[in-house]
Amino acid sequence: MDRRKFLQWGSFVTVTVATTGLAGCGGDDNASPATPSTNPPTTPPASEPGNTFTFQQGVASGDPKPDSVVLWTRVDGNNGSKPVNVQLQVSTQADFSTLIVNSTLAASPDWDYTLRNKVTGLSAGTTYYYRFQVGNQTSPVGRTKTAPAAGTPLSQLKFAFITCQDWSVNHWAGMEELVNEDLDFVVHMGDYIYETVGAAFQTGKVETRHAQLTLPNGTLRDDGAHYATTIDDYRYLYKSYRSDPRLQALHARFPVIAIWDDHEFSDDCWQDHQTYTAADDATPRTARRRAANQAWFEFMPADVSFDQADTSFHNIQIYRSFTFGNLATLVMTDERLYRADHVIPEQAAGSEIGSRYFVPKTTLAALEGSKLAAAGGALTPVSILGDTQRGWWQQQIGNATTTWKLWGNEVSLLRMQIDGALAVGSLLADAVIAQIPALGSQKRPLTGAIAQDLKDAKAANSYQAPAFTQLRGLLAGLTVPALQINAIVAALTSGLPPAMLIDQFILNADQWDGYNAERKAMMAFLKMQRISNVVALTGDIHAFFAGPVMDDYDAATPVPVMVDLVTAGLSSNSFQSYFKSVVDSDAAFADAKPLVYTTDGNGAMVNTFNTTLTSFNPWLTYVNSDAQGYAVVTLAASKLSCSFHKLKPIADGVAPAMPATASVQVVEVAAGTPAVTLA
Repeated sequence: MDRRKFLQWGSFVTVTVATTGLAGCGGDDNASPATPSTNPPTTPPASEPGNTFTFQQGVASGDPKPDSVVLWTRVDGNNGSKPVNVQLQVSTQADFSTLIVNSTLAASPDWDYTLRNKVTGLSAGTTYYYRFQVGNQTSPVGRTKTAPAAGTPLSQLKFAFITCQDWSVNHWAGMEELVNEDLDFVVHMGDYIYETVGAAFQTGKVETRHAQLTLPNGTLRDDGAHYATTIDDYRYLYKSYRSDPRLQALHARFPVIAIWDDHEFSDDCWQDHQTYTAADDATPRTARRRAANQAWFEFMPADVSFDQADTSFHNIQIYRSFTFGNLATLVMTDERLYRADHVIPEQAAGSEIGSRYFVPKTTLAALEGSKLAAAGGALTPVSILGDTQRGWWQQQIGNATTTWKLWGNEVSLLRMQIDGALAVGSLLADAVIAQIPALGSQKRPLTGAIAQDLKDAKAANSYQAPAFTQLRGLLAGLTVPALQINAIVAALTSGLPPAMLIDQFILNADQWDGYNAERKAMMAFLKMQRISNVVALTGDIHAFFAGPVMDDYDAATPVPVMVDLVTAGLSSNSFQSYFKSVVDSDAAFADAKPLVYTTDGNGAMVNTFNTTLTSFNPWLTYVNSDAQGYAVVTLAASKLSCSFHKLKPIADGVAPAMPATASVQVVEVAAGTPAVTLA
C-alpha cells in the first residue's frame, strides 16, 4: 500500500508528506523551497531489474527541522540514460512495521542517480528510520531525528562539529568513534572533499584502505598535483569519499547540517576564482565553480535552492538557519561564494606569502583602508559574506529568541598574529643567555631590548649593523664586562635573520583576520544590539583553538563580544606541521625553527608553536596546533561545554583501534559571558 501523499516532482528535490506524522511548529522562515520540474511525470519512469543496482554510497539525512528532514541516496549501476525507480520508506519503528512514507522516486542520470527527498509533515523531536529499495536491493537503514519545535523547553542539546576530512592523509577513525556518541545531529564545517590529488600538503602517512585517487579529467599543476575541473571530477571525489563505510555509518546514524568551505571548489578560493598561482586572480573559473556547486548539491542532503538554468556561479544558495527548541539557533554562512578578493591579491604579492599568509599587518590594514575609502565606506570590496548575506546574518542573530546563537562560520574569527621583532628578539635573547647562563631570569627584558634595537635599526636603514643601544645599556646595567658585551653584539650581528621578519604579521589573511573591517562591523552590531551567548563553530585551520572574539583587536583595550570554538581537521595534516615544513625547507625562515618546534634528548619533536601563538595572542585561551580530531558540544541553558577530541596517530598504514581518542580537552562558556574557561 502506498501510504503517502506525493506533493511534487522536482528536477533536483522531491517532496513527500508523511501520512501519520504530526506537523510540528514549522521550519525556519528562510527555508529554501524545492525546485519543481517544468514537466513533472505522472508516473515514475521505468527501470531495469533491481539486481542491476546497488547503493554504493549508502544513505544520508540532513537539515533537520521540526516538521521535515532531507533524505539522500545514490543508485549505482548501469541503466543507460534512463532514470531508475527507487522506493523510499520511512517509519517511526526500526523494523518498518508501520510506514508513514512509501513513495516511488526517480533517480535521474542528469544528477548522477542521486536522490534528495524532503519529507514533511513529521513530528518534532522524533526519531525516524528510512531506507531505499530498487528491485530486490535494499539500502542500509538510516536513522534521523527532527528538531524540537521552536520554543520547546530543552534541558540539553548535544551535537558534534567536524571539518577537513582529507582522504589522502592520516585516518578516519574519528568517524567510527563518533557513531557511538549520543548526538542529536552533526554539523560539518566544510572541506568535506579536497579538490586536489597529489598536492604537497597531501603527502605523508595515510591509511592503506584509502587507495590513491585518480581524477577522470583533472588539470595538472606545475607542482605535479592535479585538481578537479569538471563535474565528473567532483562527482568522482564525492563518490570516492562516500565509499568509506565509516563515513557512510556516520551519515546513516545522524542528520548532518553541512556547509562548504574552500576545498569543495578550490583551495583558498573566492567567488569563482582559484588561487593556485598569482595569475589566477585575473581569471574567473565560472564553469569549474558551477561544476563544484552542482556536485555539492547532488551529494549533500541539504534543504537548499539550486537553479541549473542560472548560467552564473550564483546558481545556488546554501546559507540557512535552524532552531532547536528554546536552546539554540544555528546560523550557517557561506564564506566563499560571495567573498571579495583577498585584500592583497596574489598577483600584487607575487605568491600566497605576503598575500594570504604571513602578511605584514600594517600593509594589510592600509590597503583595506584604501579599498574602503574608494567604496565610500561600504564593506563590499573587503567582505567575506557579501552585503546581502551579512544583512541576513544580522537578521537571524538579531531576531533569535533562543538562549544560544551558534554561528556555523568556517574560518576563524580569532586574531592570529606574530610580532616578528619580538619573536626574533626572543631567539637572540636565548643566544645571549646561552653565553651567560646567569642572565636566564632576564629573558623578558633582553627580548624587549633586542626587539627595539632591531626595529630602530630597520627604521634607520642600518639593519646590517645595528647599534644595539638598548641591549648594551641593559647588559652594562647587569654588570656584564664591556668586552663581553662587544663579543655578544658581534655574534648577534653576524647571525641576524632577514630584515623583512622585523615586522608584525597576520598568519592567515584567508581567515577573518584578512577581512578585519567586516569583522569589526559585525562585532559592533552584536555590541550595539546587546546580543549575548553568540558562539562560532569553526573549522578550516587544522588545529584546536578557543577564545573570545574582540570588538577591535587593535584597540588599546579590546573588549570581548562572542566566542570562537575551532576544531581540528578529522584527518588533514595539522597547522603546526605546515609551519614545520617551512622552517625545515626555507632558509629565510630557518632561524625561526625554535618558535615552531624543538627536539628532546631522544630526538622527538616538541611542539613550541602553541606557546608562540599564545604569547602573541593573549585572547587564545586554548591552542593545540598539532592535532587531528573533532569536537562535541553539549548545550544547557547555563553553559556550553565543548570537548575537543585529539585522535591517536596512524601506525603502519592502519587507523587506531577504538577508542581512537588520545586525549580530550573540555572548554566551557558560561551563559552571559563571552569568555572561555578550561574545565
